[in-house]
Amino acid sequence: MSKLAAARAAHQTATNRFGATQITWLIISMVGMLPLAAMAALALIVLVVIILLSGSQMTSYSPDPDSTLGPGAGGSVLTELAGGDGRGGFKESGVPDADLVAPIRAAARECDLLTPVILAAQIEYASDFDADKEGQDGRKGLSQLTPDVFERYGKDDDDSGEASALDPEDSIHAHARWFCHLAEETQRMLDEKTVVGDHLTLTLMAWDQGTEAVKALGGMPVIVLDSYPLRVRGLFARYTIGGTDTSTALPTPTASPGAGAKKRVVTGDEGTLLTGSTFDTMFPDRNTFYTYAGLTDAMATFPDFAGTGDEATRKRELAAFLANVDHESGGLVHVEEIDRAAWGTYCDGGQPYGCPAGRSAYHGRGPIQLSWNTNYKAAGDALGLDLLGNPDLVATDPAVAWRTALWFWMTQSGAGTTTPHAAITGGGGFGETIRSINGALECGGGNAALVRARVDAYRRFTAALGVDPGDEGTLTC
Repeated sequence: MSKLAAARAAHQTATNRFGATQITWLIISMVGMLPLAAMAALALIVLVVIILLSGSQMTSYSPDPDSTLGPGAGGSVLTELAGGDGRGGFKESGVPDADLVAPIRAAARECDLLTPVILAAQIEYASDFDADKEGQDGRKGLSQLTPDVFERYGKDDDDSGEASALDPEDSIHAHARWFCHLAEETQRMLDEKTVVGDHLTLTLMAWDQGTEAVKALGGMPVIVLDSYPLRVRGLFARYTIGGTDTSTALPTPTASPGAGAKKRVVTGDEGTLLTGSTFDTMFPDRNTFYTYAGLTDAMATFPDFAGTGDEATRKRELAAFLANVDHESGGLVHVEEIDRAAWGTYCDGGQPYGCPAGRSAYHGRGPIQLSWNTNYKAAGDALGLDLLGNPDLVATDPAVAWRTALWFWMTQSGAGTTTPHAAITGGGGFGETIRSINGALECGGGNAALVRARVDAYRRFTAALGVDPGDEGTLTC
C-alpha cells in the first residue's frame, strides 16, 4: 500500500508541475503576441481609410476628375456606406402628409445638388414632419430654420398673405433656398481647393455647423459616423424607390418649359383648376399609383399646360387631357399595358440606340400608356431621365409617369398634324387630340365607338370643371 501511495503521489506531483509549466508558457505567449495583434488592427484601420479615401471597385459610379478625394469620390465607398447621394427615384409614400409631396418636388428644383429625397430626409431629421414644431433658439416649422435664416430666405410661397416658418410650403421653399446657398459656398471652397470631401457631404456639414466651420476643418475627408451628414443620408432609403438619377433639375427642351417654374397662377377653388377632391371624383377607381401630387408636380414642369388662353380654354385642355388619359389607362386603373402578348412589338431595332432594356421592355406604361423605344428615348432626353435604359421608371415613379404623359401632350403630334396642346389652345378642338393620340385607328371611321367613349369622358370632365365642351363640331374626328 505504501508503494502504491508513493507512486500516486509522484504522478500527481508530475501532473501539477506540467500544468503549471503549460500555463506559464501560455501567458508568456499571449503577452508576446499583443504587439502583433495591435499591429494587425492598425493595419486594418489604415486599409479601411485608404479604401475610403481612394474609392473602390464596389461602386459603379462614374469617376469625377474634379474630385478632391481621388477617383470617383462622389460615388466612392464613402458615399455608398453613407446612404447614397439622394438621387434615386422619389418614393412619395415615404412622406407622411401627401400634401407636402408637390411642394417638396417643386422646392427641390432650386439647384442641381438638391433632390426631393435629400429634402425629405432633412425635414424628417429636423421635425419628423411636424409643421407646428417650435424648437430651440426660435426655430419653427418643418425645417427648423433659425429666425435669421428664414428672414433672409423665407417668402410667401403659399400665397397666404405672409411668409411664415409655420406654413409648410413657405418653410420647404426657404429650406431649399438656404440649402442651395450653402451648396454654392461649399462648391466655391472645392473650386479653391480649401476643403476636401464630396459636394453633398460638405453642404450638409455647412447646414449643421456653418460654412466657416467647414472651412476651418478642411472639409470631411473620412466618415464620421455620428455626424449630421451621415445621419441624414441614413434616411435616404426611406424616400428612394431606386432607379436612375431623377434629379428635378431638368434641361429646357423646345416646347417644354424650364424646370425653374415652381408655381402656376391659375384660378379656381384652392388656387388651382383641379382640386384633389375633384380629381378623386373623376377617377373613383384609380390605382393609388396615380397620385394627385404626381399630376400637379408634372403640371409645374409644364406650366403652359392648362395655363394658356382664357379660363375656359385652360379648363377644356385639362378636361381633354384627363379624358384621353381616362381612356388610355382604363380610368387610371392600369399602370402597364394589360395585353402582355403585345409587349414585344414596340422595339424599333432600326434605331442606332436599339432596345437596351430588352425587346419587350417598351410596352405601354403610365397615364397615356407611353410605348415604343423611340418614345421612351425622346421623352427621357426631354425630361433628363434615362427612360431608354430604365423604362420601368414610368411605372414606379408617379411624377415621372405623369411627366411622360404631359411631355407627349405638349410636344408630340403623334399620328396627327399638331400637338394635343395646340389642338385645344388653337381651336382645333377635342377631336384633334384623339387624332394625335390614335390617328386612323379611331378617326375617320376607324373605330367610332372608341371615339364616342373618349368624347363621353370629355363631356363628364368638362362638366366637373364647370366649363362647356366647346364647338360640337370639333369634338369628334
